[in-house]
Amino acid sequence: MKDWWLKFGCFLTGFNYNLVKNSSEQSSKNVKKYTSAMLLITLVWFFIGYSFATRYLHFGMIGGLAGALLMCFVIIQIERIIILSTKVSAWSSGFRILLAVVMSILGAFIMDQITFKDDIELRKAQVMDQRVKLAVKQSEDDLQKQIAGLDSMIASATKKYDAVSLDLKKNPVIVTTYTNKSVTKDNTGKELNSTQSTNRSVMENPKKIEMEQLHKQIETLQTKKFELAASITTIKERKEKELKAATGFLDELTLLHDVVTSSKIGIFVYLLFMLFFLAIELFVLVMKLTDRESDYDKLLQHQTTIRMQMLEKLQLPETR
Repeated sequence: MKDWWLKFGCFLTGFNYNLVKNSSEQSSKNVKKYTSAMLLITLVWFFIGYSFATRYLHFGMIGGLAGALLMCFVIIQIERIIILSTKVSAWSSGFRILLAVVMSILGAFIMDQITFKDDIELRKAQVMDQRVKLAVKQSEDDLQKQIAGLDSMIASATKKYDAVSLDLKKNPVIVTTYTNKSVTKDNTGKELNSTQSTNRSVMENPKKIEMEQLHKQIETLQTKKFELAASITTIKERKEKELKAATGFLDELTLLHDVVTSSKIGIFVYLLFMLFFLAIELFVLVMKLTDRESDYDKLLQHQTTIRMQMLEKLQLPETR
């Protein structure tokens, strides 16, 4: 098991397993130490890569795992460049420190967005109403104008309906009086006798039909008004759903800035995460700069020296 872990460490860090196996225990410890440091860094960035891919790139679980593995691959290659360097120059150290600062800032941003998720959602809910209003303002204004027109028509029809209803209460029926006159004449055309009768007819007031028509008209206008009012709510809900679904990285950075800068505790937590990531990123570099040369390093230098001497001997006949 110990030999297996050493093989894995050599594979991960780029050390030569055969040389490490034949070197001292100090060389094996160095390999295990670098392996532990790289595993710690890759584990942290695996989580960050997965969260970034699923939350902001809207990938699924498979896409998130692919993004996390890609991030781990990049981190491993960066650390191996430092570990496998024979001598770490000032330029390479400066470049690695600059890269560590950038990655620590990005890592702190992503971790803060995960840590302050509930606070960001609360802040988003506070500004969401304003965004929805701006997004649906034009449509809402048009619908409100239509609703105002319907209200005017409903008021006019209701007023007319009340007038007709009042008239029907006073005159529920219409009484018509008409007179019939009959005359009896002789052969010469002389009027002999005449009779006259007065009759009355009672009929339903025709305004009752008008009142029913007005009632139907008012119901139709009110139904249309309710539909328009419901459409305003539907538009708001749809737009709010679209805005919530479209989670942008920059958008959440803005919300995160508002949350973090709103209290000293938020700023402290962000700086704490940034320093943590900065320390993680510089872990391997610091170990590389502070470690003393092991017999493995001297063995590599010895092999290099012998190889250079062999090449020089091969070149000597050409110079004569």
